[in-house]
Amino acid sequence: MAVTQVFREKTIAIVDDDTAQSKATAWEIEDAGYQPFLLDEGSFHTVDELVSLIRENAQGAVCDHRLSNSGFANFYGAELVAALYDLRFPSLLITQYTEMDTSFSIRKWRHKIPVLLSREEADASNITKGIEVCRSELSGKIPSTRKSRRTIVSITNIDEESGETVVDAFVPAWNPYKAVRFPAILVPENLRDALKPNVCLFAHVNTGAEKSDDLYFEKFELAPEPDEDDGLA
Repeated sequence: MAVTQVFREKTIAIVDDDTAQSKATAWEIEDAGYQPFLLDEGSFHTVDELVSLIRENAQGAVCDHRLSNSGFANFYGAELVAALYDLRFPSLLITQYTEMDTSFSIRKWRHKIPVLLSREEADASNITKGIEVCRSELSGKIPSTRKSRRTIVSITNIDEESGETVVDAFVPAWNPYKAVRFPAILVPENLRDALKPNVCLFAHVNTGAEKSDDLYFEKFELAPEPDEDDGLA
């Protein structure tokens, strides 16, 4: 699709393998005052290939998370948004599988996804606000809900999801009563053998997050075992 120069500074790329959903998002983007650039056809084998096309034709992006239908892409939208984040390119992630995706396939890249919207939230107002939130974070103005702090992560269970190891844990500084799941691949390889129930780790987590969907984990360390003589064990 050709993009005329008059819209060049207000163009938002829409990345979605579902043509009907892509067009629906385009209407919302037009209502928000932007020109949509639809990317709902083709076959993309690498994230870099799609990143280049987006950057050549738009100044922002709205990406669906699941992009594998009909051979559109062999990677997730979350990975695409994370790559754009590294390039300081404002991008939103949309999913209609929030409960299934956020704890695993999205959590892998959540620290580089400032805004995650469910499909029903992806209206003109939220898209406009989301783009501004992304721009603000990319300029260094990180909201309290996105700032990480070093904190304890207490493992309760190790499981499998989609053929990969996942970890269920509590983050007491966020919510001592609600377990959170994250992929084990986030933990450095040299620490993965230590991932067992009742083991504690240190990690940088955005403990100000309002919802578990917004939590991200990085910079894991093995926490020392409690000392039975310090009165705290």
